[in-house]
Amino acid sequence: MNYSELSKRIHGPVYSILTPFKEGDAIDWLALENYLEAAYKDGARNFFVMGYNSRFSQLSWEEIKVLSQFVVQKVKSLDPMNICIVADPLHCSTKVTIDFCQHAESIGADVISLIVREKYYSNDQMVSHFRMVTEESAIPILVHEMPFLNGYGGPVVNYDLDLLDQLADMEHVVAIKEDAKDDEYSAQVINKIKDRVSIVISGGGKRQWLRFADIGCQSWLNGIGVFRPYLAANFYKAYQKGDMDYCNRLIEEVEVPFFENGVKKYGWHLTIKAAMQQQGWFHRRDRMPLKELSDADYKAVAKVMESLPLDAYKKY
Repeated sequence: MNYSELSKRIHGPVYSILTPFKEGDAIDWLALENYLEAAYKDGARNFFVMGYNSRFSQLSWEEIKVLSQFVVQKVKSLDPMNICIVADPLHCSTKVTIDFCQHAESIGADVISLIVREKYYSNDQMVSHFRMVTEESAIPILVHEMPFLNGYGGPVVNYDLDLLDQLADMEHVVAIKEDAKDDEYSAQVINKIKDRVSIVISGGGKRQWLRFADIGCQSWLNGIGVFRPYLAANFYKAYQKGDMDYCNRLIEEVEVPFFENGVKKYGWHLTIKAAMQQQGWFHRRDRMPLKELSDADYKAVAKVMESLPLDAYKKY
């Protein structure tokens, strides 16, 4: 397996997968299948079953495995060259992470995203965790670099840059999901490890990615491209051609109003599910304890969606 070549293939928009639910809490497999087919047709090539957007907190560990296998099989049936990233549970032991890595390898996933939500005490603790994983599985790793819970109390702490430097040197590590949502720190991370791994920036959409693309950030986690995948695909095409007028118009006319008038008021996770319903993909429902937007709030989001000039960016 050529880890370096795989790392180079992770660029542009990464499409996180939302888990749709039927009434009664069952996963809506048909809606998910239809969405994956449409996303691929609209230009999606990097697919990510991830802890938060894919609702791991609402799934059993067995359901996470079934979901991951379903997405991998569908994505690879559409095109074997598609990249499919799966993930380990949000809170678990190293032993469970290894089990999920081995499962991901067995189902043909390209990469597994690993998050550590146990309390952080030292870099050695974290290096040991990732090293143990690589000793038991050959699957390429994306490090979900989200601020640690502080073992000594007090506020969360970002990954130490020296720790990221050590992880980027590991052969299995092909990507980092930079999820600190701190521009100064993000720039330091990119400059530190961009030569060895693909960096997927998260938290600010296309506006955020443009701030870092020129210093070596290869990819971003989708925002508005979730509810209309062609928005991200066409944005990236325009960027590659140097058409910044198109890029900036899309941001100002679609991304900004969606976040300012929807996400800021209702939060990302509830707003994006409402947007998916308004666009006809699947119902906005979630499993408790996460409760979907009320009918009144859904109507407000739907009104925002109706105001967006989505058709203007359908082709590029």
